[in-house]
Parts: sequence; C-alpha cells; structure tokens
Amino acid sequence: MKRATLSAMTLAVLAPLPVAANDTQANVTMGGLIFEPNDQISMDSEDLFLSLDRVRVRYTYTNHGDKPVTLLVAFPLPDVPLEGADPEWVEAAYPDLDLIDMKTLVNGKPAGLMRIDIAKVNGQDVDKRLKELGWPVVHWKDPDFAARLNALSADDKSALVAEGLLTTEFVTEGDVRPAWTVSTSFVRTQTFPPGVPITVEHSYSPMQGGTVGSALGRDFRENGRLDPESEYVTKYCVDDAFLRGFDRKRYLPSGKENELFFPIESWIGYALTPGANWKGPIKRFRLTVDKGDPDRLVSLCMDGIRKVSPTRFEVIKTDFEPARDIDLLFVTFTPMEGGQ
Repeated sequence: MKRATLSAMTLAVLAPLPVAANDTQANVTMGGLIFEPNDQISMDSEDLFLSLDRVRVRYTYTNHGDKPVTLLVAFPLPDVPLEGADPEWVEAAYPDLDLIDMKTLVNGKPAGLMRIDIAKVNGQDVDKRLKELGWPVVHWKDPDFAARLNALSADDKSALVAEGLLTTEFVTEGDVRPAWTVSTSFVRTQTFPPGVPITVEHSYSPMQGGTVGSALGRDFRENGRLDPESEYVTKYCVDDAFLRGFDRKRYLPSGKENELFFPIESWIGYALTPGANWKGPIKRFRLTVDKGDPDRLVSLCMDGIRKVSPTRFEVIKTDFEPARDIDLLFVTFTPMEGGQ
C-alpha cells in the first residue's frame, strides 16, 4: 500500500472477528440455543493454542456418574453484528462463516457438526417471524436482500422498524437495514461413557478484526501513558513494556515517526467462560500464544504468562476457573512501499 492510502485508511475496520468459545452443554428450546451447566462431567484438561492463522483446542472430559450421558454440546461464536462494532462499519461485522474451516475430532476420529444460526431482537428469538416474511436469518449471504428491503413501502418499513426487525440508523435516508443479531453455534451430540476420559479437539481459522494504523502512538497518550479506561488497557492489558516495544519500531531516536514502517493492528479472541459450565474447575489449563513474527507485538490479559520462544508465550494453570474471556491485540509493523 502506498503511504497516502494507508493514512487515509487509518483506524478503518478491516474484517470481522468471530470469537470462538469453549465447549459447553446446550439445549435447543423455543427461545433458541440455551447453554446449561453440568454437574456430572468435568473438564480435566484444556490445551489451547491461539495464533492469527489457526486456533486449536484439545479437551479431556470425564463422566463421574455411573451411566452414559448424551448431551448436545455447543461451540458458540459471538453474535453478529459484533458487540461494540462501529455501527458506521456495520457491514464489516458480517463474517463469511464458511471460511472458519471448523474441524472436530473425538478420540481422534472426525465428528459431525451442525451449524445453528438463530436470529434475535433484544435477546428474543425471531426466527419464526423471519420465516413468515420469507427473510433469511444470515441475510448478508443474500446479495439481493438489501434491495428487497428498500423496495418495501414506506408504511411497511415503518411497521417493521417499530417491530424491531429493521432500523434506519447508518443508512441513506429512506432506506432500512436488518436490526436483528445472529447467534451461531457449531453443535454436536456427544455421549460421555462413565469413568472413561474422552478427548475432543477443535481447530479453525479465526477471522480477524483490525485497523490500518493505531491509536497507541505518543500523540494519543497523556504524560506518556494510555488512558487507563481505554480498551487497550481494559481489554488487552497493554502495559509500559508493550508501549516501549511499540515506540522502538514506530519512532526514530530523534523522536520522529519512522516512515519506513506502518503499524497495523489485528484482534482475535476466545471465549473461555463457557468452560465454567462443567463440573468443578478446569483441572489443567495450558495456553499457548504464537505471534508468528518475532517483530510482531502481542498483548492480552492473562496473569503468569511467560515467553518460551521468539514467537511463543505460555501459561499453565491448575484448578482453573475462567472469569473472563481472552482478547488478543497484535501489532505488525509493515514496510511502506518504497521503504524496505
């Protein structure tokens, strides 16, 4: 990219960010897919690998009862549009779920998965209403749907906006767009034999969120520090060491910006908290984060994590009860055209 183009695109959303989650017991009801706690099956171990290119997780479970238990097990993605996504970039929150390339093994053998998409307005399932209207739940896959909506009469638009299915926000005057969110989960039926550990493995390609540019620069800091209420601190736990690494790449010894490189942020995440739905804590939890490039920066909120190689970080915990999800910030310094 040329420098002028990069500057013009600073802080523009590049891509959506589905965040996958720990396995959790689920139940399909009229209200959608409900995640339920289980007091009979424990998660004995979780080995989680996170990178920009691939996510892998390996679980071991044990049924502590005296009979087999068959459950609907869900691997949920976040609602779309994503919570907190800039509404002015709403289309950037529509992922191509086919690119996730989700694969699951149970005791080393491929397991069949079914994808469930549930439309919601204010947390209420509206799938039945969409079927009545002949509208697709995953509306962004229908290239003609926006035109169909905007061909509605003004009275129909007003009624559907009042119903909560459509909105007039962030569109051209007179137009409408869908107002429902879509909750997606990959689900499978799983039988847990009594007293026999089973192993479940998932792997998929995460879809990244990101910006061309960064608000981590010195111009955005007060007295050399970030606002402690900023998302960089509260969500990604960016600290002084991270900022020093950023400054070494972004600035010359003179204090001027290094015009040979431009920072690009990428974000991925993983929802750990559904793992708390099983019996007791996770007995052994191991997290590995691979930033891919030794010069790339990465930050996340996880105490005890340590560097184990030029690109990898690791933490191991016992009797782990996840209280928050994992969000990762990566900063890559990309050479400018005409630079290096």
